[in-house]
Amino acid sequence: MKKFWFLMALLMMTAVLLTGCTSNADTLASPTPGATQMIPQVSPNPTDGMMDDLMPDLMPSASPDASAAPALGAGGITTLEGAKRASEMMEDALEKLSEVDDAYVVATGSTALVGLEFNGQYQGGVDERLQKMVLTRVQTVNKTVTGVAVTAEADLVRQIESLAETLENATSLSAVTTQADELMAAIPVYRE
Repeated sequence: MKKFWFLMALLMMTAVLLTGCTSNADTLASPTPGATQMIPQVSPNPTDGMMDDLMPDLMPSASPDASAAPALGAGGITTLEGAKRASEMMEDALEKLSEVDDAYVVATGSTALVGLEFNGQYQGGVDERLQKMVLTRVQTVNKTVTGVAVTAEADLVRQIESLAETLENATSLSAVTTQADELMAAIPVYRE
């Protein structure tokens, strides 16, 4: 009798195991319908496309639309709105440097005019190392900027700050560009 019950128990366990194996249920989780749309595309260049929606007239466009070319061409920043946005974003980027307390930027064409106020602990001045750091930071915002005129001289910094305020209220880029060019004559432009 014991053999009979043992055989019955074994047959029932086998039947349960086989029933589980023959199920039509999908054992792998399938993605939800919109899941693949939420995965960001990975680009070999980490800055490609990051700010395209925010700065359409500052970043190179993939479309062959000729109307985008004047604002993005080799001349760099050529629109008033582009100059305003780029200058503000460059100020924010430069103020993240550990040496910098305040930054004032006026970006036009392919050059950025930069006035810096250093934090109290920084004992250095504007040297080639700092100019290179400033250019690198500025280019994270707009790669068409190939030169920076950097100063920490108090009088020139105040003039750049005033020009940056003028840019915010300007109705034409040409007046700001003329004043920026005059200031750049007194500040050497660093290019790599």
